[in-house]
Amino acid sequence: MSAASAPIQIAGNFLGNLVRRRGLILNLVVRDFKQRYIGSSMGWLWAIVHPIVLLVSYTFVFAVIFKVRLGPEAGTSNYAIFLFAGMLPWLLFQETVQRSANSMVDYSNLITKSVFPAELIPISIFLSNVLNHLLGVLILVAVVVGFTQKLSVLLALLPLYILFLGMFTLGVSWLVSSLNVFLRDTAQVLTIALTFWFWFTPIFFTADRIPAPLRFLAQINPLAGVVSAYRSCILSATGPSAAELASLALISVITFAAGGLFFRHSKRAFGDVL
Repeated sequence: MSAASAPIQIAGNFLGNLVRRRGLILNLVVRDFKQRYIGSSMGWLWAIVHPIVLLVSYTFVFAVIFKVRLGPEAGTSNYAIFLFAGMLPWLLFQETVQRSANSMVDYSNLITKSVFPAELIPISIFLSNVLNHLLGVLILVAVVVGFTQKLSVLLALLPLYILFLGMFTLGVSWLVSSLNVFLRDTAQVLTIALTFWFWFTPIFFTADRIPAPLRFLAQINPLAGVVSAYRSCILSATGPSAAELASLALISVITFAAGGLFFRHSKRAFGDVL
C-alpha cells in the first residue's frame, strides 16, 4: 500500500464497517434515545421544551433587556428566529460532544468484556441527538414560513450542512472520549472549553458585533461557519460563498479523519485502563 493510497483505504474500510454494522448502530441509537427519556412523564417532549426554554430566556435577555437589534446581514429582523437558527447547530454539537466525553467509561463493561466497536458509541449519540435536532429544524422552518409566507430554496442545502457538522462533531467526540479514558479530568476541562467556545460563536449576534481585536476567534471557529450556513439556508436568499463552503468541508473532513485515527490508535489500550 502506497503512502498516498493508505488514507483512502483506511477511510474506505471505516465507512464499509459502518455500513455492515448499521443494525448495531440503529440499536444503539434507539437504546440511547429511550434511556434519555425513560421514566419521564413527558418523554420525548422534553426535546422540544428544553430548546424553547433556552430560546425564550435568551431572547428576553438580549432582545428585551439589552435591546439587541439586527442589521440587514442577519437575514431577519425577528430576534427569536435569528437566535433559534444559531442555537440549533450549537446544541447538536455541544450535547453530542459532552455526552461522548464520558461514553467510553459509561460503556466500559461492554467494551472490556467483548470485542465491541467502541467508535460506534459517539456515532449513536450523535444520531440520537439528530432526531431532536430535526424536530427543532421543523419547528423553526414552520415559524419562518408563518412569519414570512415564503421558504428559501437554499433549505435544500441543509442536509449538506448537517453532514459537515456531523463530521466535525464526531471528530471532536472521538478525540475527547479517547482522552477521557486516560485523563478523567478531560470531561471537566471540556465543560469550561465549551463555555468559552459558546460565547465566541456568533449565536446571539452577527460576527461583525465582535470587537475587532477578538474577531479572529470567530474567523477560526468552525462552528461560526456552521451557524452562518444554517442561517443563510433558512433565513436568507444568499448562501455561503464557494470558498466558505469549501473551507467548512475541509475543516470537517480533517477533524473527522484526525479524530477517527486518534480514536483508532487509542482504543487498543482501553481495556487496560477501563
